Amino acid sequence: MWIEIKDDIFQAEEVENMNFLLRIIFERPKGSNNTRANIYVDISKVLNSPLFNSLSSTDQGLIEDSLKLFSYEEDVQVKYTISNDNNNLNLEEALVFFREPLWVVLENSANDSNFIKSIIYHFDDEKKYLIDCLNNRWIDFANAGGSGAKNQIKAKLSSFDNLGLIYGSEANKYYRGFVLLDSDNDFPGQGIKEDYNTLISYLEDNRIEWHILEKRSMENYMPDEVLFDVRNKKSNPIRANNKDCVDWINVYEHLNDVQKNYLKYSGQKLFIDLAPAAQNIYHNQLGANYSILNKGISYRDNETQGIEEDERRFKNSFPRLYISSMLVNKVSLNKRCGTDELQRIFTQIKSML
Repeated sequence: MWIEIKDDIFQAEEVENMNFLLRIIFERPKGSNNTRANIYVDISKVLNSPLFNSLSSTDQGLIEDSLKLFSYEEDVQVKYTISNDNNNLNLEEALVFFREPLWVVLENSANDSNFIKSIIYHFDDEKKYLIDCLNNRWIDFANAGGSGAKNQIKAKLSSFDNLGLIYGSEANKYYRGFVLLDSDNDFPGQGIKEDYNTLISYLEDNRIEWHILEKRSMENYMPDEVLFDVRNKKSNPIRANNKDCVDWINVYEHLNDVQKNYLKYSGQKLFIDLAPAAQNIYHNQLGANYSILNKGISYRDNETQGIEEDERRFKNSFPRLYISSMLVNKVSLNKRCGTDELQRIFTQIKSML
């Protein structure tokens, strides 16, 4: 991320605030070459300014080194500008803005964050900048609690009301967010859930990025190889739920891609309760096979030591496989995805940093 600091900022004598801002911008994770951001300053215009000359030689050197990097890199795009111009961030606003992470808003941040982390870990091919953002909490996760993304964001925006009032700005000027939603669709072409429409309108009014998954939910992006590995590990049916899990995966293995994309892992509705378009998907799974899908995967983590009983349940333990399984990688994720959707999600997040 490139930030331009205009020369008008250097005409003020706000040494303490500038020092603080430079600490934020040039923060560097241990063992990494990535800083939180890079800055462009037209040195020729600020060399004789009171503020620049009051900075330590170290800070002056960091600014000069960043300028050299700017001149070396190709296709450099300034993401944010710090200036006393009302259309940009002034120094005080910049301090607030850059201390905030990019918020990724999820229905259940504790579990669903594993999906986003997996995308970042496996799609960050270049300088590993997004991995550093994740590990250093420059990207963080917010819990929306079901359909509560709007309320979660409204509460966060309200924390900027006073700053916005002082400088005549909307609170969303100081917030970066990305909202990821399950489609919860039962069949292709079902469209956006009705209760998402109000949320999407709110997000767009506040210039907040969003994405609705093309498949039913995040579980539906788990690579098949991971499920087959689970089956192998649970093939000894000592526990009843292990046998149920193996039976479910045996049926899953022979589903087509469309069936896998819209399958509800926690348990299908009764066939007669499905919409006609969903019935058309599973018409070849009637009888014993559909009864197994109806029961759900019954996956439990019975192997990991030292975790609470609740953490063994499907809703908590299954998403961890995105991080813990050695079979999850860019190739296997893309194979199960079947489109460039995961790359688009990664690119969307990266564009905000």
